[in-house]
Amino acid sequence: MSRRLLSIERHQIIVEKVSVEEAIDFTTLAKELNVSVMTVRRDIRELEKQGYLKLTRGGAYAQIARSTDILLSPRAEDQGEDKTIIGKYAASLIEPGEVIFIGPGSTTAQFVQYLKPDLNLTVITASIPHASFLAAKGFKVISTGGEIATDDIAQTGYIAHDNIKRFFASKTIIGTRGVSKDVGITDINSEIAQLSTLMVAQAEQVLVLADISKVGVKANYAVCPLADIDEIITTQDAQAAFQAECKDQCEVLVSK
Repeated sequence: MSRRLLSIERHQIIVEKVSVEEAIDFTTLAKELNVSVMTVRRDIRELEKQGYLKLTRGGAYAQIARSTDILLSPRAEDQGEDKTIIGKYAASLIEPGEVIFIGPGSTTAQFVQYLKPDLNLTVITASIPHASFLAAKGFKVISTGGEIATDDIAQTGYIAHDNIKRFFASKTIIGTRGVSKDVGITDINSEIAQLSTLMVAQAEQVLVLADISKVGVKANYAVCPLADIDEIITTQDAQAAFQAECKDQCEVLVSK
């Protein structure tokens, strides 16, 4: 390597390699990153603390967590109960045999936990945590590939974009950071916004999972107009607020 990698760059490489190889030796990884084993161990412990990896075999190996822990970013604690309700209801709307896009994020993390393996779905996602979790449960999963460049451990960039464009899905299921009558669906991360925009364009039906904290919010990056959305899935206490914000541009569904 021509230069010493920053810790965030090492973390991205570690998660990507472990997601592919499932388990990796600390010594081998240290050589590839041109750092000490102690540095790698410290990086792995930090990633484990954040919920992205878990240590196994007495600490000699690290592997992608295949539990629900990896699905939960620090944002998951915000509106946590609402996200569970939204995710569970959205999962009940998926029909057998569908091909679906799933965006990264803490609310879609709840959604994937409630998908039933016997639905015979094909899932296309840029989220390594979502892909890992669903593959472990026996789903057919297509990972977009690409550079890992977000806190949600999502694959981004031209590789991810090109691969999304190769598919057309019956449904796209995404989260959002804002739902506004003026600017539509928005996100605070440009990479996630681009992924969401592409997935919206490549599906027959678009479901946006959003709790009440997203009503009227205008985040930094546009995803799509409200008219491009078929349904916003939310909780009963947020239904009136979303209906007022959307003004019949899309349907608002609540858990039954």
